[in-house]
Amino acid sequence: MSGVWKKILKIDLSEGVIEKEELDDELIRKYLGGNGLGIKLLREKTEGKPEAFSKENPLIFVPGALNGSQIPMTEKCGFYSKSPLTDIMAEGIFGGSLGEEVKKCGFDAVVIKGRCDELSYLLIEEDGVKIKKATGLGGIGTKKTEEVLKERHGGSAAVIGPAGENLVKFAIITGDDREVGRTGLGAVMGWKNLKGIVANGWKDVEPSKPEKLKELKSKAFSEFTKEDGEGKESYDAYSSHGTIKFSGMASELGIFPTRYWESGEFEEADKLSSYHWEDHISGDNGCNRCPCRCGQVYEDIVDVEYETSFALGSNLEIGSIEDVAKANYLCDDLGMDTISMGNVLGFLMKLSEIGVIDEDISFGDEKKIREIIRKTGFRENIGEIAAEGVKKIGERFDKEELAVHVNGLSPPAYDPRALKGMGLGFYTSTRGACHLRSDCDGIELSEGKSPNDSGEWVTMEGERDSVEDKEYVAWRENYITLHDTLGSCKLTGRSVYSPELMSRFVDAHLGIDLSAEEIYKAGERIYNLERLYGLEQKPEIKEGLHVPEQFSTPTPVEHLDGAKLTEKQVKKMLKDYYETRNWDEKGVPTEEKLEELEIKV
Repeated sequence: MSGVWKKILKIDLSEGVIEKEELDDELIRKYLGGNGLGIKLLREKTEGKPEAFSKENPLIFVPGALNGSQIPMTEKCGFYSKSPLTDIMAEGIFGGSLGEEVKKCGFDAVVIKGRCDELSYLLIEEDGVKIKKATGLGGIGTKKTEEVLKERHGGSAAVIGPAGENLVKFAIITGDDREVGRTGLGAVMGWKNLKGIVANGWKDVEPSKPEKLKELKSKAFSEFTKEDGEGKESYDAYSSHGTIKFSGMASELGIFPTRYWESGEFEEADKLSSYHWEDHISGDNGCNRCPCRCGQVYEDIVDVEYETSFALGSNLEIGSIEDVAKANYLCDDLGMDTISMGNVLGFLMKLSEIGVIDEDISFGDEKKIREIIRKTGFRENIGEIAAEGVKKIGERFDKEELAVHVNGLSPPAYDPRALKGMGLGFYTSTRGACHLRSDCDGIELSEGKSPNDSGEWVTMEGERDSVEDKEYVAWRENYITLHDTLGSCKLTGRSVYSPELMSRFVDAHLGIDLSAEEIYKAGERIYNLERLYGLEQKPEIKEGLHVPEQFSTPTPVEHLDGAKLTEKQVKKMLKDYYETRNWDEKGVPTEEKLEELEIKV
């Protein structure tokens, strides 16, 4: 077995103890790396039900299983913990170079417990690991912090900003202009008094079958670049215009959330699309070693993504891409998730509009938006309330019916009234409302390739308006979990990387011989383990159901004929989904299913 060191780095910040632990072959075969190894370690290293802000709650970093292989678009890596925002799994995947550098230091995962007495950072090198004082870095933004740490040590760094230090519940970790957004991982890192993690290694990550890997790399890349390649169309579109190309089209479809989820149509949406401002694109940005470079940078400010064009744009009735970019940059530097921040701002605007709060904040007020973003990052005045997220805001002001979230996590840029599979995915996601767990837009907005229940690579197209036949949500979750486990990109990879091709990647790099069906089953195993962790940490997630008023109110978008997502519809889809997964009526995996997946409880 190559491409893997079989070593975990374990650090107790409270005691200053640094240890190494061996990984056994069977665990690697079943969980591989990335999400798989991340949730396996999180469940194993978590005793009982610790508070998210506690010494007992581990912060875990795991490179994707294919990090260092140089297969196109396979350098994603992830952080894992218990979320202070949702009390279930905090998981964040990003395309920074930290995964590759940690691998070069000889480790397959890093497990961090405890808390430093003062603000510090972790330095991981091939010849040693140190906990160093972060003197002078307190209160400093993410961009300057990363710059300072890289100048000192080289290699790669993942850092937090003031929001993480101030325990903003949706604080992020960032590195190489790639963000570990959502679920508050930056706040967990901040509570541990850890300003950053730096890794600088020199070891070569040797593949198991170099010649086979070389052949597969060439084949994979050609599928994105040759004229008749399966991934050519998406590769070209994303590399030239990024994810934000979709803003105008989403509004035309009626799925672009606007004015805090009142509508799915924004009359200025085209101004937010990169097709409108392509003359202002000053460069591109992308994940480590990725040839696609899908981040389109506006006027040297920041690369704006589709999700942010909703959260800080249409959602707040902001039609200026420059204003969105400035707010985006501020969130990034303070270290906050733009989707969560935008939803918080939209909720505050709604509460101000109906006279529930005294704060004067109106839709479309870009100056007030930036002011509240700053106050949130430092927990000042209204920012103290905003920093808790929409669920807590709803509870505080007795307006829970208007708080748009699932299990405490605000949804991304897809109106579920018009995309029923995506809506179901919000409720079945193991981290709260998320588009990245089922990724159903890939087959609900157009015909696309996807695995079926046995991992067969087939063409399918979901019926976006119907609550029937949503089995593909579970199938997609298993498949997308594989991407996060291997470290491959869901955006472009989903059009090319079938389970069969993934199995060949794993064989060539790791030397693990799995069939397409077996590797697909690994994705199912991992997703079930994530569900178990959520049930163990927050048993009440199997009770009750929060469907915000905005979802159950008919959309005003004329061509959608009053589409809505009601509690009855969600319950019907969940019942069918649980049957598809062989879970009980409360969404608990059955003993039969756990035995089939070789999961021990």
